[in-house]
Amino acid sequence: MLSLLALSCPQCSAPLPRAARWRTVNCNYCGATITRGEETVERESFRAALRRANADHGDTGRTLQWRGARYRVLAPLAIGEHSEVLLAERLGALPERVTVKLARESADGAVLLREAAVLQGLQSLAMPGASYFTRRLPQPVGTGLAEGLADGSRQALVLRHPPGFWGSLHNLQQANPRGIDARHAVWLWRRMLEVLAFVHDAGWTHRDLSPAHALVHPRDHGVLIVGWSRAQQASGPAHAAAAARDLMQSAWTVRAVLHGGKPDDSPGLGDRTPAPLAALLRRCSEDAAECQRLGARGIEQALSTASHEAFGTPQFVHFDPAPGA
Repeated sequence: MLSLLALSCPQCSAPLPRAARWRTVNCNYCGATITRGEETVERESFRAALRRANADHGDTGRTLQWRGARYRVLAPLAIGEHSEVLLAERLGALPERVTVKLARESADGAVLLREAAVLQGLQSLAMPGASYFTRRLPQPVGTGLAEGLADGSRQALVLRHPPGFWGSLHNLQQANPRGIDARHAVWLWRRMLEVLAFVHDAGWTHRDLSPAHALVHPRDHGVLIVGWSRAQQASGPAHAAAAARDLMQSAWTVRAVLHGGKPDDSPGLGDRTPAPLAALLRRCSEDAAECQRLGARGIEQALSTASHEAFGTPQFVHFDPAPGA
């Protein structure tokens, strides 16, 4: 006899997406963050406890109100073209750290709404590898007006905050004026190529990859690609050309961190970059046809070959993103 399992939100009883069986999700109706567990909790007890916890936050400092919850702003993270990016924490019984992107101007609200739609589309992918790679893409909590600001309400895109990320590759470039060790450039590029391969297979392209749109996780050797507001879904020659441009931009991004924070207009290849890696970076950053021929997986294979030729057997090398700090 077939046994069926239905998961519903403990706060509003709405059905939850299939992914709730293996990871934390947000209810599409009330916005509650939910993690599946074995313990059974009566809905009324849950709601009563939630009301008690939210009755007195005891918070100080700058706070935002968003979707009926209050968030304490912990730190500014960045100022982008369209948004002010903040680290915040939800107040109450279920604290959660989030990244809040606040529209800088009223017209920028549409950009955040579009980015949210793109990210939701990426998170909804059901192709092979989705359960792994969607966790390595920004995870949207939702959009809506954030209030309690000195300048009134602003459109906000709230994302689940990924722990352990140090800053962007632009920050890394500034912190290393002579460029980074080329061994680190190998894994940085590989992490980007892995995600781009998955995204491109799904018909999506980023279209705005730059050092500012790649966050680095020093301890786990991870990279999170952000800034998806210009992403598009397509097929055929248009998709192939856009995917090749993504790959060229990834190569330029790696060249930037190898070049370092020197004030030259065009990133070089760094003073300590071995010839095999330098040759691959030069081809992929300057030849769209080569990127289109190889694709993300082909470049990753070529990178493994160049890395082995330059450095020998792969090994984990500790990474300090700001050695002079």
